Amino acid sequence: MYSQYSATLLSIFILCLSLSACSGADDRERPERPDDVDIRPDVTFAIADDRPLHIYIESQGVAEPIRDITVRPRISGFIAENNLEDGELVQQGETILAFDDQEWQYQLQQAENEYETALVAYNIETRQRQNRGGNDGNGDRMVRISTGLAAAEMLMERAKLDLSYTAIKAPFSGKLSVPVAVTSGAYISAGSELGRLIDDSRLLIRFDVLESELNRLSRGMAVELTTPSGQRKVGEIRSLAPVVDFESKTGQVVVEVDNSDRSLRVGMTVEGRIRAETHSGTARVPRESILERDGGRTLLFKLNNNIVEWVYVDPEFATSEWAIINHNEIAPGDTIAVGRHFALSHLQQVRPRMLGQIVREDVVE
Repeated sequence: MYSQYSATLLSIFILCLSLSACSGADDRERPERPDDVDIRPDVTFAIADDRPLHIYIESQGVAEPIRDITVRPRISGFIAENNLEDGELVQQGETILAFDDQEWQYQLQQAENEYETALVAYNIETRQRQNRGGNDGNGDRMVRISTGLAAAEMLMERAKLDLSYTAIKAPFSGKLSVPVAVTSGAYISAGSELGRLIDDSRLLIRFDVLESELNRLSRGMAVELTTPSGQRKVGEIRSLAPVVDFESKTGQVVVEVDNSDRSLRVGMTVEGRIRAETHSGTARVPRESILERDGGRTLLFKLNNNIVEWVYVDPEFATSEWAIINHNEIAPGDTIAVGRHFALSHLQQVRPRMLGQIVREDVVE
């Protein structure tokens, strides 16, 4: 039994020696971590410039035509000529729609016959009055009424007017908007809305502007417009609303823009930007470079030989994109941190990356 106990102790001793040898080998293969590892964060930078800072007033509006009428016949009848096509471009004076005018021609002829009859009676009565020596201005008027000439003249003019209504002509050049097709030979009632004639060679766009910004605008100021497709146009302020909406506290600004290329369509939502002010200073920096520290103080980080140093600044003017800085330590051409810079400290070493530069991570196999 004693020999069995000795053999067990010997086995445990050999196992411990083996584990110790393995642990020593692993420690020799594992490299030691140096205490002076240089860990520098990647920071994005941009270059300060001396360009002016423009203050814009921005809003959205809907394009509307400068002239717009509803195509609506004044009489009822059957369509004889039909040029009502959606999107059709028509010229001023061109016939849009024409009715069968036989009935109206007959009414005009009848009115003309009645006029001729009344005119004969008027001439006879006038000669008789002249023979009696009683023809004066007031008497002539009474003769025209008594012989029926005055009424006949009115009926004839009315018949001519009704006949003119049988053809609807374009009062100005523009495009037709026809939501429902109109067929030749169809009967149309007077007053029916058949479509719209739109002059979209120039467009009006109404923008709502805050009451605090209205007094910074004036007629004739240029307005940068951007269409939904990204196309840019330049219009000008045509009018400013004299009244501010009580609930929204906004006033309306009407902008007129040339649209002879028909790239803008009525009803489109258009972005508008009006340059209200321009400011300049020592340097212009991206707005994201300005950071706020405890106590409300603002600063930015300036690069100097891969080391950033903070500079406390008070922007003179700022927008969502840019800020004007007047500081003796910031000048055009300085490299300013704009990204990954929130946790930096003064005189910290960094790995600078310029804005827009693609950073590729090293691949460790």
